[in-house]
Amino acid sequence: MILPNFMIVGSARCGTTSLYYYLKQHPEIGFPDKKEPKFFSSQGVEFPHCGPGDDTVDDGVIRNRADYETLFQSLGTYKRIGEASSDYLYHHQHTAKMIRDTVGDIPILILLRDPVERAYSAYNNLLRDQREKLSFGEALAAENGRLAKNWDWMWAYKMGGLYSAQVETYQSTFSRVKVILFEDLVSDAQLVVKEVLEFLDVDGSKPINTSDRYSHSGNSKNPVLRWLIQRDNPLTYRLRKLLMSIFTRSILEKLASKILKKDVMRDEDRAYLREYFRDDVRKLERLIDQDLSVWKGSV
Repeated sequence: MILPNFMIVGSARCGTTSLYYYLKQHPEIGFPDKKEPKFFSSQGVEFPHCGPGDDTVDDGVIRNRADYETLFQSLGTYKRIGEASSDYLYHHQHTAKMIRDTVGDIPILILLRDPVERAYSAYNNLLRDQREKLSFGEALAAENGRLAKNWDWMWAYKMGGLYSAQVETYQSTFSRVKVILFEDLVSDAQLVVKEVLEFLDVDGSKPINTSDRYSHSGNSKNPVLRWLIQRDNPLTYRLRKLLMSIFTRSILEKLASKILKKDVMRDEDRAYLREYFRDDVRKLERLIDQDLSVWKGSV
Protein backbone atom coordinates (compact mmCIF):
# COMPACT_ATOMS: atom_id res chain seq x y z
CA MET A 1 0.00 0.00 0.00
CA ILE A 2 1.32 3.43 -0.98
CA LEU A 3 0.49 6.33 1.33
CA PRO A 4 1.98 9.79 1.97
CA ASN A 5 5.30 10.00 3.78
CA PHE A 6 5.06 13.74 4.40
CA MET A 7 2.24 16.27 4.61
CA ILE A 8 1.48 19.94 4.23
CA VAL A 9 -1.23 20.38 6.86
CA GLY A 10 -2.04 24.10 6.49
CA SER A 11 -2.99 26.72 7.16
CA ALA A 12 -5.24 28.06 4.40
CA ARG A 13 -4.31 31.41 2.83
CA CYS A 14 -0.72 30.94 4.03
CA GLY A 15 1.01 29.70 0.86
CA THR A 16 0.10 26.01 0.95
CA THR A 17 -0.95 26.01 -2.71
CA SER A 18 2.25 27.71 -3.83
CA LEU A 19 4.41 25.29 -1.86
CA TYR A 20 2.46 22.34 -3.29
CA TYR A 21 3.15 23.46 -6.85
CA TYR A 22 6.79 24.27 -6.12
CA LEU A 23 7.53 20.88 -4.54
CA LYS A 24 5.58 19.05 -7.22
CA GLN A 25 8.27 20.09 -9.72
CA HIS A 26 10.95 18.09 -7.91
CA PRO A 27 11.76 14.73 -9.55
CA GLU A 28 11.95 12.93 -6.19
CA ILE A 29 8.63 14.27 -4.89
CA GLY A 30 5.20 13.07 -5.96
CA PHE A 31 1.79 14.49 -5.12
CA PRO A 32 -1.61 13.32 -6.32
CA ASP A 33 -3.10 15.75 -8.81
CA LYS A 34 -5.88 16.38 -6.33
CA LYS A 35 -4.78 18.95 -3.79
CA GLU A 36 -6.93 19.12 -0.66
CA PRO A 37 -8.39 15.60 -0.46
CA LYS A 38 -9.26 16.46 3.19
CA PHE A 39 -9.67 12.80 4.07
CA PHE A 40 -8.45 13.03 7.66
CA SER A 41 -10.42 16.17 8.47
CA SER A 42 -13.56 14.65 6.93
CA GLN A 43 -13.58 11.90 9.55
CA GLY A 44 -14.32 14.31 12.38
CA VAL A 45 -16.73 16.86 10.93
CA GLU A 46 -20.44 16.88 10.23
CA PHE A 47 -21.70 16.90 6.65
CA PRO A 48 -23.20 18.75 4.94
CA HIS A 49 -21.70 22.14 5.76
CA CYS A 50 -24.34 24.83 5.61
CA GLY A 51 -22.68 28.04 4.42
CA PRO A 52 -23.25 29.52 0.96
CA GLY A 53 -21.36 27.41 -1.57
CA ASP A 54 -20.13 24.97 1.07
CA ASP A 55 -21.75 22.15 -0.89
CA THR A 56 -19.25 22.71 -3.72
CA VAL A 57 -16.42 22.29 -1.21
CA ASP A 58 -17.97 19.20 0.36
CA ASP A 59 -18.36 17.71 -3.11
CA GLY A 60 -14.58 17.51 -3.53
CA VAL A 61 -13.79 15.89 -0.17
CA ILE A 62 -12.47 12.31 -0.14
CA ARG A 63 -14.32 10.58 2.70
CA ASN A 64 -13.65 6.91 1.92
CA ARG A 65 -10.38 5.23 2.92
CA ALA A 66 -10.18 3.17 -0.27
CA ASP A 67 -10.69 6.27 -2.43
CA TYR A 68 -7.98 8.05 -0.46
CA GLU A 69 -5.50 5.21 -0.96
CA THR A 70 -6.22 5.21 -4.70
CA LEU A 71 -4.88 8.77 -4.98
CA PHE A 72 -1.34 7.56 -4.28
CA GLN A 73 -1.11 4.23 -6.08
CA SER A 74 0.74 5.63 -9.11
CA LEU A 75 3.33 7.45 -6.99
CA GLY A 76 5.37 4.49 -5.77
CA THR A 77 8.52 5.48 -7.68
CA TYR A 78 8.98 8.73 -5.74
CA LYS A 79 11.21 9.01 -2.67
CA ARG A 80 8.81 11.45 -1.06
CA ILE A 81 5.04 11.23 -1.47
CA GLY A 82 3.11 14.23 -0.24
CA GLU A 83 -0.41 15.28 0.59
CA ALA A 84 -1.64 18.85 1.13
CA SER A 85 -4.91 19.69 2.87
CA SER A 86 -5.01 23.12 4.44
CA ASP A 87 -7.71 22.34 6.99
CA TYR A 88 -5.76 19.61 8.81
CA LEU A 89 -4.19 22.26 11.03
CA TYR A 90 -7.50 23.85 12.02
CA HIS A 91 -9.02 20.43 12.78
CA HIS A 92 -5.89 19.43 14.72
CA GLN A 93 -7.78 17.86 17.60
CA HIS A 94 -8.64 14.81 15.52
CA THR A 95 -6.47 15.01 12.39
CA ALA A 96 -3.03 14.85 14.00
CA LYS A 97 -3.60 11.58 15.84
CA MET A 98 -5.41 10.00 12.91
CA ILE A 99 -2.59 10.91 10.51
CA ARG A 100 -0.01 9.49 12.92
CA ASP A 101 -2.01 6.28 13.41
CA THR A 102 -2.48 5.85 9.65
CA VAL A 103 0.86 6.81 8.09
CA GLY A 104 3.23 6.98 11.04
CA ASP A 105 5.59 9.65 12.34
CA ILE A 106 6.07 11.48 9.04
CA PRO A 107 7.56 14.96 8.44
CA ILE A 108 4.95 17.70 8.78
CA LEU A 109 5.03 21.10 7.06
CA ILE A 110 3.01 23.96 8.55
CA LEU A 111 2.67 27.35 6.86
CA LEU A 112 1.57 30.32 8.94
CA ARG A 113 0.83 33.92 8.13
CA ASP A 114 0.23 37.08 10.09
CA PRO A 115 -3.21 36.06 11.44
CA VAL A 116 -4.67 39.51 10.77
CA GLU A 117 -3.73 39.27 7.10
CA ARG A 118 -4.77 35.61 6.94
CA ALA A 119 -8.23 36.50 8.19
CA TYR A 120 -8.62 39.21 5.58
CA SER A 121 -7.31 36.95 2.83
CA ALA A 122 -9.81 34.23 3.80
CA TYR A 123 -12.56 36.84 3.67
CA ASN A 124 -11.44 37.99 0.23
CA ASN A 125 -11.26 34.38 -0.94
CA LEU A 126 -14.96 33.93 -0.18
CA LEU A 127 -15.69 37.39 -1.56
CA ARG A 128 -14.03 36.34 -4.81
CA ASP A 129 -16.34 33.34 -5.06
CA GLN A 130 -19.38 35.55 -4.38
CA ARG A 131 -20.14 33.53 -1.26
CA GLU A 132 -19.47 36.26 1.28
CA LYS A 133 -22.10 39.02 1.30
CA LEU A 134 -21.17 40.94 4.46
CA SER A 135 -18.56 43.60 5.06
CA PHE A 136 -15.41 42.33 6.80
CA GLY A 137 -16.40 43.84 10.13
CA GLU A 138 -19.89 42.35 9.89
CA ALA A 139 -18.44 38.96 8.96
CA LEU A 140 -16.11 38.99 11.98
CA ALA A 141 -19.11 39.68 14.22
CA ALA A 142 -21.13 36.90 12.54
CA GLU A 143 -18.39 34.26 12.77
CA ASN A 144 -19.45 32.47 15.95
CA GLY A 145 -23.05 32.19 14.81
CA ARG A 146 -22.05 30.89 11.40
CA LEU A 147 -19.77 28.22 12.85
CA ALA A 148 -22.50 27.20 15.31
CA LYS A 149 -24.70 26.52 12.27
CA ASN A 150 -21.99 24.23 10.83
CA TRP A 151 -20.57 26.47 8.14
CA ASP A 152 -17.27 25.23 6.67
CA TRP A 153 -14.12 26.17 8.53
CA MET A 154 -13.04 28.66 5.85
CA TRP A 155 -15.58 31.03 7.40
CA ALA A 156 -13.50 30.94 10.62
CA TYR A 157 -11.65 34.16 9.90
CA LYS A 158 -10.65 34.61 13.54
CA MET A 159 -10.58 31.06 14.86
CA GLY A 160 -8.52 29.90 11.90
CA GLY A 161 -5.69 32.21 12.96
CA LEU A 162 -5.37 30.97 16.55
CA TYR A 163 -2.32 28.93 15.65
CA SER A 164 -0.70 28.12 18.99
CA ALA A 165 -2.93 25.20 20.02
CA GLN A 166 -2.96 23.90 16.45
CA VAL A 167 0.84 23.89 16.20
CA GLU A 168 1.29 22.51 19.71
CA THR A 169 -0.86 19.49 18.86
CA TYR A 170 1.26 18.63 15.83
CA GLN A 171 4.50 19.24 17.73
CA SER A 172 3.41 16.81 20.45
CA THR A 173 2.23 14.20 17.92
CA PHE A 174 5.10 14.23 15.40
CA SER A 175 8.85 14.36 15.93
CA ARG A 176 9.62 16.38 12.79
CA VAL A 177 7.54 19.53 12.31
CA LYS A 178 8.76 22.45 10.20
CA VAL A 179 6.96 25.79 10.51
CA ILE A 180 7.26 28.14 7.52
CA LEU A 181 6.20 31.76 7.57
CA PHE A 182 4.23 32.96 4.57
CA GLU A 183 6.15 36.22 4.71
CA ASP A 184 9.43 34.32 4.22
CA LEU A 185 7.95 32.37 1.32
CA VAL A 186 6.94 35.61 -0.37
CA SER A 187 10.25 37.38 0.23
CA ASP A 188 12.57 34.49 -0.71
CA ALA A 189 10.76 31.45 -2.07
CA GLN A 190 13.94 29.88 -3.38
CA LEU A 191 15.53 29.85 0.07
CA VAL A 192 12.40 28.48 1.73
CA VAL A 193 12.04 25.71 -0.86
CA LYS A 194 15.71 24.79 -0.46
CA GLU A 195 15.22 24.46 3.30
CA VAL A 196 12.12 22.32 2.76
CA LEU A 197 13.99 20.02 0.37
CA GLU A 198 16.71 19.56 2.99
CA PHE A 199 14.04 18.88 5.61
CA LEU A 200 12.57 16.19 3.34
CA ASP A 201 16.02 14.76 2.59
CA VAL A 202 15.85 15.12 -1.18
CA ASP A 203 18.30 16.71 -3.62
CA GLY A 204 18.31 20.43 -2.94
CA SER A 205 20.21 21.28 -6.12
CA LYS A 206 17.31 20.55 -8.45
CA PRO A 207 15.95 23.78 -10.03
CA ILE A 208 12.47 24.82 -8.90
CA ASN A 209 10.53 27.63 -10.54
CA THR A 210 9.14 29.78 -7.73
CA SER A 211 8.16 32.80 -9.81
CA ASP A 212 4.44 32.00 -9.92
CA ARG A 213 2.03 32.92 -7.12
CA TYR A 214 -1.09 30.89 -6.48
CA SER A 215 -4.59 31.25 -5.00
CA HIS A 216 -5.22 34.93 -5.57
CA SER A 217 -8.19 36.43 -3.78
CA GLY A 218 -10.19 39.62 -3.95
CA ASN A 219 -13.09 40.97 -5.97
CA SER A 220 -13.61 42.14 -9.53
CA LYS A 221 -15.26 45.45 -10.34
CA ASN A 222 -16.66 43.92 -13.52
CA PRO A 223 -20.16 42.47 -12.87
CA VAL A 224 -19.83 39.93 -15.69
CA LEU A 225 -16.57 38.60 -14.28
CA ARG A 226 -18.05 38.51 -10.80
CA TRP A 227 -20.89 36.38 -12.15
CA LEU A 228 -18.53 34.07 -14.01
CA ILE A 229 -16.29 33.30 -11.07
CA GLN A 230 -18.98 32.84 -8.43
CA ARG A 231 -19.11 29.48 -6.71
CA ASP A 232 -22.56 29.60 -5.18
CA ASN A 233 -24.30 28.94 -8.51
CA PRO A 234 -24.50 25.48 -10.16
CA LEU A 235 -24.17 26.82 -13.71
CA THR A 236 -21.15 29.06 -13.16
CA TYR A 237 -19.53 26.46 -10.91
CA ARG A 238 -19.67 23.91 -13.72
CA LEU A 239 -18.24 26.50 -16.11
CA ARG A 240 -15.50 27.29 -13.60
CA LYS A 241 -14.54 23.61 -13.34
CA LEU A 242 -14.50 23.34 -17.14
CA LEU A 243 -12.11 26.29 -17.43
CA MET A 244 -9.85 24.77 -14.79
CA SER A 245 -9.72 21.54 -16.80
CA ILE A 246 -8.79 23.38 -20.01
CA PHE A 247 -6.27 25.95 -18.80
CA THR A 248 -3.22 25.39 -16.62
CA ARG A 249 -3.33 26.67 -13.07
CA SER A 250 -0.51 29.15 -13.76
CA ILE A 251 -2.46 30.74 -16.64
CA LEU A 252 -5.60 31.08 -14.51
CA GLU A 253 -3.59 32.55 -11.63
CA LYS A 254 -1.98 35.16 -13.90
CA LEU A 255 -5.45 36.15 -15.08
CA ALA A 256 -6.75 36.27 -11.51
CA SER A 257 -3.88 38.52 -10.43
CA LYS A 258 -4.98 41.08 -13.03
CA ILE A 259 -8.73 41.08 -12.41
CA LEU A 260 -8.97 40.58 -8.64
CA LYS A 261 -8.34 43.46 -6.27
CA LYS A 262 -8.60 43.80 -2.49
CA ASP A 263 -9.91 46.86 -0.70
CA VAL A 264 -7.78 48.20 2.15
CA MET A 265 -8.73 46.76 5.52
CA ARG A 266 -10.45 49.27 7.78
CA ASP A 267 -8.33 50.55 10.68
CA GLU A 268 -10.98 49.57 13.23
CA ASP A 269 -11.10 45.98 11.94
CA ARG A 270 -7.29 45.76 12.03
CA ALA A 271 -7.18 47.13 15.57
CA TYR A 272 -9.83 44.66 16.72
CA LEU A 273 -7.93 41.71 15.24
CA ARG A 274 -4.61 42.98 16.57
CA GLU A 275 -5.96 42.72 20.09
CA TYR A 276 -7.78 39.43 19.41
CA PHE A 277 -4.60 37.65 18.28
CA ARG A 278 -2.05 39.34 20.55
CA ASP A 279 -1.72 36.70 23.29
CA ASP A 280 -1.86 33.78 20.87
CA VAL A 281 0.98 35.19 18.78
CA ARG A 282 3.13 35.59 21.89
CA LYS A 283 2.45 31.98 22.85
CA LEU A 284 3.26 30.84 19.32
CA GLU A 285 6.61 32.62 19.44
CA ARG A 286 7.58 30.54 22.45
CA LEU A 287 6.30 27.32 20.90
CA ILE A 288 8.25 27.60 17.66
CA ASP A 289 11.17 29.55 19.15
CA GLN A 290 10.96 32.01 16.31
CA ASP A 291 10.85 35.78 16.22
CA LEU A 292 7.49 36.91 14.88
CA SER A 293 8.33 40.60 14.79
CA VAL A 294 7.40 40.49 11.10
CA TRP A 295 3.82 40.30 12.41
CA LYS A 296 4.14 42.91 15.13
CA GLY A 297 2.95 45.72 12.87
CA SER A 298 -0.41 43.98 12.74
CA VAL A 299 -0.58 42.21 16.09
